[in-house]
Amino acid sequence: MSSEQFQAAHDSIYNTGTRLLQYLQEIRQGRLSEGDDTKGLQSVENNINKALQALKDQKYQVAVIAAMKAGKSTFLNAVIGADVLASEAEACTICRTDIRPIYTIATPRLLEYRQGQREPVVIKVLTQ
Repeated sequence: MSSEQFQAAHDSIYNTGTRLLQYLQEIRQGRLSEGDDTKGLQSVENNINKALQALKDQKYQVAVIAAMKAGKSTFLNAVIGADVLASEAEACTICRTDIRPIYTIATPRLLEYRQGQREPVVIKVLTQ
């Protein structure tokens, strides 16, 4: 599965869950206005919210181990579908590297987590 296909499947599942959640909320509001008990629908709504949050927070761990300049960053960029890891002459991914999705309101940044520090250090703010 290509990164574009994966992203399309992920988006489709998320959008379907969001539409289902909206539909359930409309039904529940209608039943509440009629005086019906909607605890069962509220339970389903809570489960959908939990599933959507889990989908949004999903993390994938991949270990790529090879000699220096063997193309690890180039390989991961191809898997991700974007050039997010530097693939230059110096050692770029000699330590653990976390790649996380960002949302449209966020500014892409390259961060480094240093031993003994809780917060990451911003190495570079990436411009689009």
